[in-house]
Parts: sequence; structure tokens; C-alpha cells
Amino acid sequence: MGMRAISVTVLSLTSLSLLINPSKGFAVSSWKTPFALRPRSVTPLPTARTPGVHNLRMPREGASKLGMQFGGLANLLRGGGGGGSSGSGNKDDPDAPLTDKAPSWTDLKTMLEKQQTQEERDFRSQLASGRSKTHSLATLRMFDAPDGTEPRVTLYRDVAAWCPYCEKVWLQLEEKRIPYKVEKVNMRCYGDKPDWFMRMQPSGGIPVAKIDGRVITESNDIMQALEDTFPDHNPLTPDASDPQAPRVRGLLRLEREIFSAWFRWLVSSTRAGDAQQKNFEGLMDRVDAELAQSHDIATANGAKEGRLFLGDKLSIVDCMFAPFLERMVASVPYFKGLLIRNNPRWPHVTMWFEAMEQREAFSGIESDYYTHVHNLAPQIGTCWSHKEAKAYADEIDGRGDAWKLPLKEGIEPVQISDEAAARREAAERVIANHEAIVKFALRAVGQKGFPGVSSPLADPNAVPDLRFTPQVDAAMRHVVASLLQGGQGELELSEGLPRYTVQECLQYFNERISVPRDMSWSARRQLCAHANRISDALS
Repeated sequence: MGMRAISVTVLSLTSLSLLINPSKGFAVSSWKTPFALRPRSVTPLPTARTPGVHNLRMPREGASKLGMQFGGLANLLRGGGGGGSSGSGNKDDPDAPLTDKAPSWTDLKTMLEKQQTQEERDFRSQLASGRSKTHSLATLRMFDAPDGTEPRVTLYRDVAAWCPYCEKVWLQLEEKRIPYKVEKVNMRCYGDKPDWFMRMQPSGGIPVAKIDGRVITESNDIMQALEDTFPDHNPLTPDASDPQAPRVRGLLRLEREIFSAWFRWLVSSTRAGDAQQKNFEGLMDRVDAELAQSHDIATANGAKEGRLFLGDKLSIVDCMFAPFLERMVASVPYFKGLLIRNNPRWPHVTMWFEAMEQREAFSGIESDYYTHVHNLAPQIGTCWSHKEAKAYADEIDGRGDAWKLPLKEGIEPVQISDEAAARREAAERVIANHEAIVKFALRAVGQKGFPGVSSPLADPNAVPDLRFTPQVDAAMRHVVASLLQGGQGELELSEGLPRYTVQECLQYFNERISVPRDMSWSARRQLCAHANRISDALS
């Protein structure tokens, strides 16, 4: 069974790529990567092109500062590492006496288990079985398939979970609940591609998928193949009879238009209120209007509401918009000082995010503002800031009291309202791989690696100063204890903790926690705040 027609009067499609990739010839990117010119393998839609829109594209494999940013925590949570600094200003004595008063890792694990729900206790076993909720750490996804089922799909995506083209395929697989395996490979900005991957995909580009043994190397072609091969797994393209179907082509064109406007504005030295900003705002007006129309059509046809792009059901259009809208709501306030989410000018965009975050798939994939803004420059070059953005940038970067207790509401919505659950999540991630995390944090006072990588927060070849392992291990145990105690009570820190070393290591650690690779945004903000509590106590 092939993919169903999307519109009776407008489209007769045999390829989703025709719909999603209306460009012609080459996809041109300003990024200096091997993918700057990539020939299209599809025929263009027979419609007029919008100047400057369809020939612009983020490289499929963008790398990121967080990539090794969490070449850090993500790898921590896997046993790897991230960036490093020279530590040349460290005058602390690693042999100074230390009276360790922090609970042991065993005691901390016991404390955590007493607080956890049964679902939280089962997290690691569910992850291994492929039956957990959507999570970046998963390498097997079985959903409701019988035990012993061999997944027909393997998705090859980036280790750090930052690639927007990987994200849309990942979201589609989760929404369709197709059993699949995950293989993770580095982005070039924070590591090398393994030889086995380069033999399969000579360009090194991601995502790649194997479907029944067939290798597919373009994200939109992968999405098309998934719709064609698994038509009974929650189809994400509307029936021809769906009143929303005629809107699909225009919506996907709009997605490319607003991506182009955002991209050009971000990498241009501009002023607040100039033509590029007005162009972007006008396109956001159109996106909001389309979402409003979606709601009107849905309710007119019997639905209670319609907050997604094609009414009340998630579609391929939502999968296409999600990665870049997510990056826009983070980067535009940070660099340009313009708030998108919770801006009364675009209420339906806010409602779209709220509807998406109620879905298990998107809530498990969604990143945070800090991760997004710090992984853009290594992918696309310099992002230019407006002076009007400073307050938003300071908050996102944790300056002032933004990452300190008591945590306050800010421009980024917190998805887990249960702060105790968020603290338990953060504690579990650290306890589960504490040795690697401590070693990683010690890069802050170690030696920079050679050769370096393009991500400023990344340094896969850094050498940690292991002489301070006992001190930083004790400090990290104090952080986890603070999480499990809810930040309550007086701190009784270990005596002899070297202030400079511990503060540098905790700051280094905080700056490299990546969402969703390592934990949720709600857990990350708790972990950063409690690490800062320990750091500040040393002052």
C-alpha cells in the first residue's frame, strides 16, 4: 500500500520529497561543510519559487558547541567527555587534607530509591528493553511489538541529539510507533565519523536510515519511505477527503520561507526593527494565522480544538516545523531580543507548543534554549546579537541568579511542574555514571586537547587533572545530596575542598549539560541550581 493522496484538487503525490523539497537543482548553504552543495534527487514542484527561500538550508549534520558541550554530560552519561581548559591559574594543592563529609554514592543511591516512584526505578530496565517513554538515551524502541521482534528500521543520528534533520525523522518514528534501533555517530564539529559509517555513507551526512536493509541518506526520503513502508502505523499524511489536506503544500512552503528568513537574520549584522526583522515577524504572523485557520477548520468539522497544523491530529507538517520552530523560539530572544513564545502577537504558536509538549514523543525529544543557542554557531557561523537581547541572553546563559535557588519562572516554560521529580531525574543521571562525570568535570583544571574542534565548549582530546579526583568527587556528592534534600537545611560541606578547583569544575559541568541528550530541561535547571548552591557555599 503506497502513501495516500494528500489533496484531490491540488496534489497528486508519489513522493513526500516533492512536497517537502520544492527546491530545484542544488541546496546551497553558507556553511563551509562538505554538504554546501548537495544535488537534489527530486523533481521540483510546478510552482513559482520564492526568491532566496528554497536554495538555503542548514547542513544536515550541523555540529554544536554543546555537541562536545556535552561531549560532556551526554558522554558522561555514557562514559565519554567534552571540552577542557588549561587550568594554568590553579594554585590549589591536590595533597591538602580533605575531611570527606558527603554521603557515599551507595548511600545516595539508597536515598534516591526511597524517593523514586516505581516508574522511575524501572527507567534503566525499560530503556534497555526498548519500552521506555521517548528518550535520547534509548538505542532500541519496541513500543507494542511482541518480544523477540526484530526492528526493520535502524536510524543513524547524532550523538548529541542536536541535528534538526535527525529530529524530524526521530519524531516521525516515535509518533508512528515503528520499532527501530538507534546508532549514534559524531558530528564533525566535535568528533570523527567511524570508518564503518563512512563506508555506508561516504559523505558522512546524517540522518541515515536502513529500512529492510536498504540505506536511505536524505531525511525527507527517509520520511517518505517510512510512510510508504508502514502505512498501518499511524499515517501522518491526511486522506484526500480531509478538509485540512489542501493546506499541506502551502504550509510546507511556509516552513521553508520562515526557516530562510530566520537563518539569514541570525547570521546577519542587523539592527532591531530593520527590514529583516519585519520580514521575519511577517512570516510569524502567517504561521500564527495558519494555526488559527487549522483550529477553525477542525472545530467546524466536529473537533473540540485544533492546535496543530492540520487540526487536532499530529501530521507530517508538524514534524517538519518542529525542529526549526524549536530553534527559533530559543535563538531569536537570545540573539535578537524578540520573544516568540508567550508573545501575545502569536498566541496560536504558543498553543501549538503547548499541544506538542503534551505528546510523549515531542516532550522526550524537545531541547532547551541554552542547548540550542550554543550549538548554532559551530553549525552556521557567527550569530549576530542585538543589544536589546542582553537581558534574555543573560537569563538563558544562567547569569545573575537565573541558575540559583530559589528558581524563578523565566522566558522558557518548565515542562515538569513537579520539581521533586525533576530533582530525582537529575540525581539519577549523575549517580548512574558518577565516575565518568567527575573525570569529565576535571577537564576544567586539566590541559586542553590537541587537535581542537570547532565547538568552543568542546574538547574531546582534553586531559583531566585527576589529582583532584577525591575533592571533586566529594563536591559532586554534595550536589546530589542537595538535590535529594530539596536544598533544605544547612549545608555541612567536606573540610578542605579546594575552592578554585571545585568552583571551576562545577561551572564547567553546568555549562555542558545538554538537553535532551542528558536529561530534561526541568532536571537540568535543578542540577545547575544545586551545583551553584555548593559552589557558592565555598565562597
